Amino acid sequence: MSELIQRYKEKPTRLVAHVWYTTMFLTVCDVIAACATASTNDDAGSAGSRGGAFAAIWAMFTVVAYVVGGTYILRHHKTSSAIGVLLGASFMISQLFFVLFVIFASFASKAAQLDDVTNETTSAAGADRWFAAFAFFLFIITMVFGLVLGKFRHDGIIPVSEMDAHTAAGLSQPMAGAGVGGGAQKPPATTAV
Repeated sequence: MSELIQRYKEKPTRLVAHVWYTTMFLTVCDVIAACATASTNDDAGSAGSRGGAFAAIWAMFTVVAYVVGGTYILRHHKTSSAIGVLLGASFMISQLFFVLFVIFASFASKAAQLDDVTNETTSAAGADRWFAAFAFFLFIITMVFGLVLGKFRHDGIIPVSEMDAHTAAGLSQPMAGAGVGGGAQKPPATTAV
């Protein structure tokens, strides 16, 4: 264990990467849990919550966008502003999943109580418990990722001076068809020799 900690101290970007890979794995688990939760909440009658089904799918799309954007930032665009955006997004996603954990734990409890009373054939309690569990895990891992990224944010940032000229300048070349006044620019006249 101390050897692993020593390797992380020597190369903190490895720790950031490993926490990010864990986030990606839990995101895949969350996608599966969100689909199951949405399906069972839609079919569970009075014990299900269609609002909960929507929240699960919305959270799924949100965390997938977070992972795709974070992967792009960590692999291709390690500027201080991009790392700052990822850091802020990490804490916002963390709080989102904490709230979803509390809500879906409540949904699971309510669904279990209604199932006892109504004897429904399809229960949303199990799927809501699973989604609450993965929401809790994502809350923890995105909070840990945000803390790790915040601690070691300067170790992975590429200074703008070291980036290639095109990326550092942003859109240094005019876009095709982006002339003054919105019209297309005419290509420069060339003379045949």
